[in-house]
Amino acid sequence: MASEIERINRTLRRRRITRTVTVLIILIAVAVILSVLSRIFLRIGVVAVENASRYGSGELLSKCDEFRGEPILQFDKNKAKDKLQTALPYVKNVTFSIAFPDRLNISVEGATAKYSVSSNGVYLCLDGDFKVLEITPSPVEGVLKIDGIEFASDTAAQNGSGEDEAQEKSYMLGKTIDLNENIDVSILADLLDTLEKYDLSQRVTYIDFSKKYNLVFYLDDIIEVELGTSEDLDKKTGMLLEILSRNPSDRRAVINVRNPGEGRYRALE
Repeated sequence: MASEIERINRTLRRRRITRTVTVLIILIAVAVILSVLSRIFLRIGVVAVENASRYGSGELLSKCDEFRGEPILQFDKNKAKDKLQTALPYVKNVTFSIAFPDRLNISVEGATAKYSVSSNGVYLCLDGDFKVLEITPSPVEGVLKIDGIEFASDTAAQNGSGEDEAQEKSYMLGKTIDLNENIDVSILADLLDTLEKYDLSQRVTYIDFSKKYNLVFYLDDIIEVELGTSEDLDKKTGMLLEILSRNPSDRRAVINVRNPGEGRYRALE
């Protein structure tokens, strides 16, 4: 009797397993068929752009033409976003939305130039995230000018590491500069963050990194601030504010805060 029950149970288990495997095979087959059909029939045919950038809508649409014909369900938004932001550097952000059966909606946000940084005979126009928007022979007007920044490739050239290595730039048009790779830009970011924290960023009109042991910036084009190294930025900025509170800000002067414990003010007129 017991053996008969065991035989029945084994038969039922085999049937359950067979049904389960059959259902799985059917589901996989259906998924494959749907995927193939979607690739054949569900493709991007219409591209619409909502443009809030400096580029013309026609220029944007021409860069988006390559998206037409792509399978709509397999559309890689991250890859497409990276392509557009690289091909059109003044694009800050891109969002995509799908409208079935064949419409791709693209919303574009423009980037704003904030810094013009000299590098080996050219100027890099950067946005607030240090994305390279332009490479120009002269400074871009209306943005903060910064001289003396060294990039990784510049350092390699100065150290005699070889022509090929020197030519391989650590920055690219349309790409954000890697702060881990470019120490000077990382220091610049820390300095700008500190000045922003102490409400001085709007007054900064020029920054000079030429002397690594004595970073210099100007306030309102008339007050030169000698910062020294990038150490103790908070303490040095605190001393700068204290000196500014005790002295006129509308006359040419030099403020030395290289030693945050004893800052100095020297009028030039």
